[in-house]
Amino acid sequence: MSLNVESKFIHLNTHSTIKVEGDDRIQFLQGQLTQDINLITLDRALFAGFCNPKGRVLAFMLCYIDQASIHIQIDSSIEESFLKRLKMYVLRSKVSMSLLDDQFTCIGFMGFKALLEQGIEAPKNYLDIVRSHDVMIMRVGKNTERFQLMGEASKVKSFMQLNLPEYTSMSIESWNNLNILDGIPDIYPSTQEAFIPQSLNMDLIDGVNFKKGCYTGQEIVARTHYLGKVKRRMYRGFIESQDVLTPGDQILNEKKEIIGQLVRSAVENNSKTNMLIELRVDQAHEALYIKNYLIEINPEERKIFD
Repeated sequence: MSLNVESKFIHLNTHSTIKVEGDDRIQFLQGQLTQDINLITLDRALFAGFCNPKGRVLAFMLCYIDQASIHIQIDSSIEESFLKRLKMYVLRSKVSMSLLDDQFTCIGFMGFKALLEQGIEAPKNYLDIVRSHDVMIMRVGKNTERFQLMGEASKVKSFMQLNLPEYTSMSIESWNNLNILDGIPDIYPSTQEAFIPQSLNMDLIDGVNFKKGCYTGQEIVARTHYLGKVKRRMYRGFIESQDVLTPGDQILNEKKEIIGQLVRSAVENNSKTNMLIELRVDQAHEALYIKNYLIEINPEERKIFD
């Protein structure tokens, strides 16, 4: 990818943030998510998944702590179904969940030089969080200086005006391309219950904890981990087209067999479409197609799961 996004920012209005609070918030989420909630700290966020009893992913999320609550960041397209399903498990637990409104804001941005000039230290490691001027700053780029601001809308706005006044806006396509570059999946209405966590490589980005106790779908997820090699994995690829793709679109081999599906995609520079695709590992070296377009995958990436 050749994205020129230095000193750019974006309002992440395609994301929703759910606030989970109450005395039993940690215990409750511990029984539902693939992540060990006890490992999430004030200065460290973690990825997690929410599965159905068959171990199929209903939601992929980023979890972090804000004061006495746990915040869950998901794609806005699944916020309603996620909340409805999660609330089914509350029963008598002392926990409440609410969707944060426009008074809470998330902004993504690239480059930290301007903040260093203001004496603000950057989070050094992936998913680390620092707090400054009443906002949270999280590092969300693996190999790039990509960050996210979270906090009350008025305070985030003031922070941007004071510390990043020269930054200009970037497109959601550019931001999503960076997520694809980092191998970060997502779940949409068309792909809910389509994948197990390992087929989205969630075990490789610390989104699944195999040492924690039981959670919904844990038996299937653990069995796949301990009893054999994962047969389906996620790969990065691209097509030389801007044709509209939809998560869940089928991946075919030359025999027209369905051997995978699209996880997410984003157009780059009005020339090609980058993708994360889930497919059978035994088909990774074959010619692959989506909507009759040949999928290009880096040869080294094809070998990762051999």
